Amino acid sequence: MVTRMFAFAVLLAGLIAAGSFAAEPLDYKVYASAAGRYKGLFPGAVKTETTDVKAGDKTLKLTLDSVEIGDGDLFLVSYIDAPDDVAKTPAGPRLDKVRDGNKGEDGKIITDKEISVGVEKHPGRDLLIEKPNLFLRNRAVIAGNRLYQVMVQGSKEFVTSKEVDRFFESFEVTK
Repeated sequence: MVTRMFAFAVLLAGLIAAGSFAAEPLDYKVYASAAGRYKGLFPGAVKTETTDVKAGDKTLKLTLDSVEIGDGDLFLVSYIDAPDDVAKTPAGPRLDKVRDGNKGEDGKIITDKEISVGVEKHPGRDLLIEKPNLFLRNRAVIAGNRLYQVMVQGSKEFVTSKEVDRFFESFEVTK
């Protein structure tokens, strides 16, 4: 009996450490970005940051809307407007560059699926990337000259969970 209780305690501790027992369900709230021209559900108060990105001889503004929960689990929507000459190039090679940039030198592509988003059928890509200490789930979407990236980082179990599916499915490009 004691051996069985010990084995159960070890199994329970392992499941909790692996994230198999979800904490409280995430409390999603609608977040609509007028400047970003998108809306979606975020599990907390959104923090907005902007940074300048050099692209050749141009400086572009990258906006990051994010919520961090737990120990480094991050929900993020970013957007940046490409210059007209880049926006006129085919979506496929642009999305390849986004994929490769997110993968980096130390990442491994687990899933790479072409998608279309919204009634406008914006071209996009759903990605799952394994990094040394985390997994990155990314939905890259091109709407006109704007590139959106919907991302979650954390453990594989977390980023592929139904809770995170809800975040991705709620993303919508607005006008």
